[in-house]
Amino acid sequence: MKKKSKIPDRRSRHGREMFLLLLSGVLLFQWGKIDAFAAAKEIKTVNIRVTSKLEVGSKLPDIKLETTTVSDGEVAVDASGGKYSVSEAEWTDKSSNELKAAEEPQMKVTLEPEDVSEDYFVSSYKKANVKISGGTFVSARRDGDELVVTLRVKGIKGDYAAPEDAWWNEKSLGQAKWEKPDNTSGYYEVQLYRGKTKVYSVSQTSAVQYNFYPYMTKTGEYTFKVRTVPGTDSQKKYGGKSEWIESGELSITDRYVSDGKGQQSKNPSAKRGTTDKVGWVKKGNIWNYRFPDGSICRGTWQSVNGYWYYFDVNGTMLTGWQKMENDWYYLYGTGEMATGWAKINGQWYYFWPLTENGHTQGTMAYGGWKIIGADYYFFREDGSLYTGWLEQNGSWYYLNTLDNSLQGVMFTGWLIREGKTYFLDADGVMAAGWYQVDGNWYYFWPDSGEMAKNQYINGFYVNGDGIWYR
Repeated sequence: MKKKSKIPDRRSRHGREMFLLLLSGVLLFQWGKIDAFAAAKEIKTVNIRVTSKLEVGSKLPDIKLETTTVSDGEVAVDASGGKYSVSEAEWTDKSSNELKAAEEPQMKVTLEPEDVSEDYFVSSYKKANVKISGGTFVSARRDGDELVVTLRVKGIKGDYAAPEDAWWNEKSLGQAKWEKPDNTSGYYEVQLYRGKTKVYSVSQTSAVQYNFYPYMTKTGEYTFKVRTVPGTDSQKKYGGKSEWIESGELSITDRYVSDGKGQQSKNPSAKRGTTDKVGWVKKGNIWNYRFPDGSICRGTWQSVNGYWYYFDVNGTMLTGWQKMENDWYYLYGTGEMATGWAKINGQWYYFWPLTENGHTQGTMAYGGWKIIGADYYFFREDGSLYTGWLEQNGSWYYLNTLDNSLQGVMFTGWLIREGKTYFLDADGVMAAGWYQVDGNWYYFWPDSGEMAKNQYINGFYVNGDGIWYR
């Protein structure tokens, strides 16, 4: 039982009546707040627009909100749903490094409902339900009443920088070397010349050196040229080739002419691929993913259009529950890896949407209390979300049972369920025995937590609102 202070004189009848009216209003407000969630409509789709004039060589600016007017080097984000607006936006990478060509900076955008009693965000959104103009979807998670969407801004258009320097390695005859620039794609094109005659070319390499000696089969003065080129699809879409940079001369005399051993194919830029269909390939009820060289994705994760899929050692796309290295993942019927909240066979589960804070993207949360956004949730050992009354270490907690955006959230404060009133402290622990709230004393039956009304408790009377007057 909570300690009781000395009993002072009773309040006046008028003061007591005024206080009862006030308390009734508070309780009605709490009950109305719960009912409001049940009456509100879920926001099924989200629309975000990113307006960007980011430039190569500049740094990430502050993000402008709820406008599409930007100048060179600026970026803005706004929402066009009408039922919500952008309350905050920040870069996930706050590096002071200069922006590179084809770079896709990542930001977190916080959306706030205009009226949560009318419209609310659900716990989880798929990529198909989040439309982003001027960017690409990464993830979305609810944080209290708000929705936090992580996205990438469309690639910054511009040319890559040329390598800083190019030279011949004095310790290895015929080895070309170059220094990568800051604004690089990580891929380079290299050409070997004897005088003005092109001898050999490498259309793309990710190294910063190349052994040209096998191609130095004649005497003469050799030089090479190198430039930065886009390598990935995204880089080819937004990034341009740099200018060439040329090395000094390397003299090859009769004594040092190569015998040609170690040469690659005569045309190293041409490599035979497959004539079969590439990408998604279906055989019967089995999906495979084929690369241009004809190989099938096997025994690994593969990202396709922003979604992650897993293929077994036979190349079969997996679906359903999958356990990998002691972690559980869920793959939808379409093969996509679940992230954020997912309702599976009538039960809610949570899969960490990002690899951060010790969690791996896509792994299932399970086994006890978890903080998601600003709220506490409790998950069973099988990962399913717990709702209703929960007993832990001798204390009782209440996890919201209403099927709305707050389902599963640990309650604090006043709670009314099935006509019975309870109180949960700031840690979510259900009150039992005598308990003081906002200066008033109440009694909660220890066996159930229900607030007592209109009765004597060991000689102390609590009225219809549960208040004991001193």
